[in-house]
Amino acid sequence: MAAPIISIVHTDFSYVTFTKQSGFSGAWHDLFHRQKSTVAAIQDVSLQVNRGEILGLLGANGAGKTTLIKLMTGILPANTGSVRLFTDEIPFRKRAAFLQRIGVMLSQKSQLAWDLPPLDTLVLLREIYHIPRDQFTSWLAFLTKELAVTPQLHVPVRKLSLGQRIKFELICALIHRPEILFLDEPTIGIDVSSQANIYRFLKQLNHDIQMTIILTSHNTKDIEALAQRVAVINHGKKIFDGTTTGLISRYATVPILEIVTDGPLAPLPTHVKQVDNTHYEVNATALVALPIDPRHILSVNRRNGSLDAILTQLFSEEAPKQ
Repeated sequence: MAAPIISIVHTDFSYVTFTKQSGFSGAWHDLFHRQKSTVAAIQDVSLQVNRGEILGLLGANGAGKTTLIKLMTGILPANTGSVRLFTDEIPFRKRAAFLQRIGVMLSQKSQLAWDLPPLDTLVLLREIYHIPRDQFTSWLAFLTKELAVTPQLHVPVRKLSLGQRIKFELICALIHRPEILFLDEPTIGIDVSSQANIYRFLKQLNHDIQMTIILTSHNTKDIEALAQRVAVINHGKKIFDGTTTGLISRYATVPILEIVTDGPLAPLPTHVKQVDNTHYEVNATALVALPIDPRHILSVNRRNGSLDAILTQLFSEEAPKQ
């Protein structure tokens, strides 16, 4: 069996924060007696990713998923444990050969120069990554065509729409044809059509050239559309690793079925609660079959069996006491 392309073993990362007091006297006090505290961002996380896999990292704000991305890309060093990419590469060493093999798109960090057209930034990246001109030209033409932004190559970034800027940020991360692509909130703030275009494109890259993709997103549609596997990070710890279906099956509570019928039900069957004339709820905990004639059912939806519902349940839990 081939070795995983990413291997994280019992890794921890903590950062130090300082408390600042208000006023001149507080600032004077802080000058000599700064109050600091240590926050555990990642705690004993182990994770393996195989080549050609699309992994979704899920977690609430501050859960540690972006920190985990930074550990894998070499932005931060692990305090304990090990992080290895491509079998033996330690990301924090930032060797040129390693950086050539990864692409990173962080939603809060832009590579594009605000007053210049995207092409200028991409030409700069061509020189940084030593990409042959003919290879650069053909690959760029493919990327801009697939993401429908060819006409905007020469338009200053400040005049582009948010969706167009996001697509060019993605192109910046892909211009050197990385083996692993890290995406942190790649579709934040863009419309449904642009999201669908990005989903299709990323799945094409994954299928055609076996590109490994690590994705974090608060938009569960990103995860459901792309991820073959998900890892859930909560309060710095990995609490689940498996498929989205497995996640829902494991954490779903009482199954409530929302049913729409072609007309009012009379009399109202047992275990059925009426919401309006044709909308009903059924507690399916002890049911073997629906208590409603299937000929009158227009739609059935499991309300708390969605990924959104499961994550809301998980992330609302308090952090475990240390």
